[in-house]
Amino acid sequence: MNMKTKVMAGIVSVAVVGSVLPLGVSAQSGHPMVRIVVENNTMTDNAPWTGTLLDEWVEYQSDDTAVSLFSDLMAEKGYTQTGADVGYVTEIGGLKAEGMGGWMFGYDDWYGNSGITAFRVSDGTLEDGDELVFSYSMNWGADIGADFNSTSTKLSSLVCDCAQPEKQDETTFSLTLPEGTEHIRLTPTAENKNYRFKIYQNEYTPEQDNDCKPSREIAVTDGDKIFIGVGHDTWHSWMPEGVQETVYTVNIQIPAAENESSAEPVPPVSSTEPSQTSDVQSSTEESSHTDTALSVESILKEVTERVKQSDFSSFGHEWEVLTLARLGQLNETEKAAYLDSLKTALKENPPASATDHAKYVLVLTSLGISAESYNGIDFMGALNDRELSTVQGINGVVYTLLAADAKPYDKAENRDWLIEQILAAQLNDGGWTFYGDVYDPDMTAMALQALAPYYAGNEKVKEAADRAVALLSSVQCDNGAYSSYGSVNCESTAQVVTALSALGIDADHDKRFEKNGRSVLDALKGFYRSGEGMFAHTEGDDANVYATWQAYYTLCAYQRYASGQTRLFDMSDAFKSQTDSSKGESSVASGKNESSTRSSSPAAPAAGTQAAAAAVTDTGAVQTSDAGSAAASLTVLLVLSAGLLFALIRKQNT
Repeated sequence: MNMKTKVMAGIVSVAVVGSVLPLGVSAQSGHPMVRIVVENNTMTDNAPWTGTLLDEWVEYQSDDTAVSLFSDLMAEKGYTQTGADVGYVTEIGGLKAEGMGGWMFGYDDWYGNSGITAFRVSDGTLEDGDELVFSYSMNWGADIGADFNSTSTKLSSLVCDCAQPEKQDETTFSLTLPEGTEHIRLTPTAENKNYRFKIYQNEYTPEQDNDCKPSREIAVTDGDKIFIGVGHDTWHSWMPEGVQETVYTVNIQIPAAENESSAEPVPPVSSTEPSQTSDVQSSTEESSHTDTALSVESILKEVTERVKQSDFSSFGHEWEVLTLARLGQLNETEKAAYLDSLKTALKENPPASATDHAKYVLVLTSLGISAESYNGIDFMGALNDRELSTVQGINGVVYTLLAADAKPYDKAENRDWLIEQILAAQLNDGGWTFYGDVYDPDMTAMALQALAPYYAGNEKVKEAADRAVALLSSVQCDNGAYSSYGSVNCESTAQVVTALSALGIDADHDKRFEKNGRSVLDALKGFYRSGEGMFAHTEGDDANVYATWQAYYTLCAYQRYASGQTRLFDMSDAFKSQTDSSKGESSVASGKNESSTRSSSPAAPAAGTQAAAAAVTDTGAVQTSDAGSAAASLTVLLVLSAGLLFALIRKQNT
């Protein structure tokens, strides 16, 4: 978040190289080219490599994408990579996403909400001179210049290849160029690379695609004006409350040659100063390719049919297997095939992180298999390891509690401590976050999901959950969906629906979660690509596997709520020895889950189910998942991903 692409991932997100680019690389070759950089300047202890692994300009053809170019280059150079084909990279050259570390994807010096799968030559999103960067981050991007806790839209530097810009005031530079200069190359660097910058010549038109690439030369004459905007609200940056765009003006001066000293100066094309702020773009428009009138049942049926036609019963498809099991759509042959694949995979690569352990406990439990110890792995020992559960921050704590309560497992002994950790991490605004001090809807919903079983019997949990649900109601977007890291996305919306379903709050009819006549469940349907059996990270995007995983189990969670079954992650009903488990109750004192039966009018909102953000599950980095973060989605997440989202997702690599 989506992992969230949240993401997220989404999710999600873009890294940059701060030095002046090589002069005219693509122009010199005579072919269109993009630059691909892979770097690790943050993880230095026991890392398989540090510094710059790759820095190459590569030619492209009309049918190429960022994914194909990156994958082909890695293969050509003999380096491994995992995840590019699905839009979320978790390993490059043996350096894997783990703990709070993970890969962030960068585009032209900006960590945004579009992952590697969003860039294609065919639609103009990938162009000559573009720069694609994968950077390893150990703390959600802050160590590589992208701090989600900062709202600065200023430039930290501005470099020209042939003269030094002189600052006249806070947003104005003069640039006196050598006599006869006809072209320049400008390299701005944003103080916070979460906010995109764009360069325009003579007219500032931020909603048009006529900006000047930082890698390209700009033809200039005396009197020209160069405008550099940072953080415009239509550029898909993370835009928390209080962020305002900053626009810089660079006045070009080129001394005339001696024989032209008497000539009249050339006037600029436009001397109109741009506005420092702009109207917020409406997010209430519905996608042209979706039909929110589709029922939950029809969408589940279509997604299930698509999943059944894929290689879903193999390792790596845990969330699809889990959802099919909770829907009652997994037969014994398919179950056996998945378990065979899982045993082989766990033998070769035993789980290392808290979220990995939790994920396998959840999927095994959904299959009716008690996961105290499985295939030689001490899962309960991992759930009881306090240090392990906190390595990934609050994300690891949340998933550890979700897994402990899935059956529930009597040998999981840290429930009270895990609850205390989650409560202690609640922010002043009532929410939770992966990083910083401003709520993230994905993490808030996920924390609620873990606390849900304790709402009725723990006054502190009830108070914290009520505050969080009120917050989620107040920050819902005008179109009924949720936004994370500047992106109104599927993964964040799915997490909220999953949480509400676990609490006994109707995501389709509760007025607290309806905006402009559109419920949060309607909004989730709006990301669905009818006929494809998949969901998109953002409305209008291509289908995204991480968004689909989260939305799929979310609709399952809602269906279970509506039919009075146990919560999605209360899997006691998967064990035939437990009678009437769909209506069973459990006590907080014994550490067992209280089933979440449907309530038409809960006196107070309870806290959510144990859903996992596809783009934000297994690592602390945020790549936007758009294929797809955020978080990671999330993204992100972000962010249910096999390596997090960094949104999500939202932020997909988002």
